[in-house]
Amino acid sequence: MACTVFIDESGDTGFTKIRNNSAGGSSPYMAMSAVVLQPASQIAARQLLDELQEEFGKTKKWRHATDLNHNQRVYFCKKASELNVRFFGVISYKPTMREYASKIEWSPHKFYNKCAKYLLELVGRYLANVDESLTEPRIVFEERNHDYDAMIRYIAKVKDNPIYPQSNSLAAINPFSITRKNKDEEDLLRLADLVSHALYSCVNKTPDNFGIVETRYLRELSSKFAADSSGRVLGSGIKCIHKLEELSLDDETNEFLKKMRAMPPPRKRH
Repeated sequence: MACTVFIDESGDTGFTKIRNNSAGGSSPYMAMSAVVLQPASQIAARQLLDELQEEFGKTKKWRHATDLNHNQRVYFCKKASELNVRFFGVISYKPTMREYASKIEWSPHKFYNKCAKYLLELVGRYLANVDESLTEPRIVFEERNHDYDAMIRYIAKVKDNPIYPQSNSLAAINPFSITRKNKDEEDLLRLADLVSHALYSCVNKTPDNFGIVETRYLRELSSKFAADSSGRVLGSGIKCIHKLEELSLDDETNEFLKKMRAMPPPRKRH
């Protein structure tokens, strides 16, 4: 049975000038998310988006979670968590990656590709462990100003010659199934946008939000993240680059991510 993976990100990929309390620049964090939907679930998800559009108002079709107000986002999260779906995400804190940034010559494209690889490793591991018929899914990225051909070649190279054990999970992924669309072409990217926004809201501190992060959206979505056999989400549904302690989070968010639980995966089907 074919499934589709929808991928989007929040934050940006810039390295050269990172925003801080005294100066503007690129976001210190970037979050990237994947939403895995089987065909029947795609129908239900499209129906949900249509229903929400009716409820939120026909005059303004939203494309991003940031187009909605707080209560609408919470409601969207609640309804999305009722779908038969799996969520995945990666969170990166750029100030800890100066050595890596230098190694890739401060290329935002290579940084994006690395985050995509980490995300697809999570997805591949889940698919391989749950149902062999779900491997090699169709993969749709939100279109942005990016060299997708280079990304496909990079992921294919890692798949063919994995250096680290976690990259073996890319065996479940066909890099050449990757396509890119914008939200006007593919409505379901709005789900991936919601999940990436939920992750980003947990870590993003700006003068506009007075340095106060928002975990409510992620709490509402938490039950649908992939988890290990004990229900732990970190390491299975969410990857911190490279570990939670490096994200420089406030204590409340740090504890929330550490304790985040979801339903363990179903038994593998053959």
